[in-house]
Amino acid sequence: MYHIIINPVAGKGKTMRFLPPLTKLFAENNLPIKTHITQKIMDGYYIAKTLCKTENCNGIIGIGGDGTLQEVAAGMIAAREGDIYKSIPFGAFSAGSGNDFAMSLEGSKSAAIKIRKKPIETVSRAFFEKILCKKTRTIDIITANGMAYLNIANMGIDARIVKNAVSLKQKFGRHAYLAAVYKSIVQHENLNLKITADGKNLDGLYTLVAICNGRYYGGGMQICPSAKIDDGKITLCLVDALSRPKTMAIFPTVLMNKHTHLKEVRMIECEEVIITPMKLETLCMDGNLSPVENPIYFKILSKALEVFI
Repeated sequence: MYHIIINPVAGKGKTMRFLPPLTKLFAENNLPIKTHITQKIMDGYYIAKTLCKTENCNGIIGIGGDGTLQEVAAGMIAAREGDIYKSIPFGAFSAGSGNDFAMSLEGSKSAAIKIRKKPIETVSRAFFEKILCKKTRTIDIITANGMAYLNIANMGIDARIVKNAVSLKQKFGRHAYLAAVYKSIVQHENLNLKITADGKNLDGLYTLVAICNGRYYGGGMQICPSAKIDDGKITLCLVDALSRPKTMAIFPTVLMNKHTHLKEVRMIECEEVIITPMKLETLCMDGNLSPVENPIYFKILSKALEVFI
């Protein structure tokens, strides 16, 4: 039995249009499938965790944006705590506004373009063929205080942008991230953080901190071009404290993938990171936002999740 977990409000509410052609393909190929529709935050996590402990689960498919996929993957990883856990492949059907995990998985922005530009039936068939071929790839996962995520976690101005972009998604769609940039710069305040990466002290003031498994976020911005989703490493991107004008100036360099040459930007490969904010801050994990004020322990889980490709 294959299980679909779908978020009906992802992709500006258009996610459900992928369900009929996809379930039709499963039926035509005599593959049993069951659909689970999420109703609230964290439903994907709990549904996936439960499914991983059932005997008749051949694969779990998440349909939605990056936040939905993060919830489903996190639930699958959390199920490993049980003695009866078995390896179950994950089908990531990216159908949100940004689809950054799809870009990081395939290594290019073309993955998201395929989803946005091609007909629903074509996209659904292409995804189904991945399931039918049963070809998979094993990727790394990062956990933040035990909660797994697929792509990138971040704090600072980029998390503030994501927070502001939520209210702009209906109007700007996948461009909501860029639309929120200038609004967020007005609210800019540098972070006072205690950071330890593989035992090395990096305490200081920062404009942006990204803890990366993949390299794309914000609808296709390569914040961490060197990050690889299967190298067994966290790539930590640190942007030192900047003024508001300097912060505004740095964003075009990110769009052009030239920010890595700036003196204020550092990329550090590591396996464990501990970040302690000096006051209440916002952590963004694959687009999901949560307030944090206690130490956050990030750890790489090498080759932790089998993904259909």
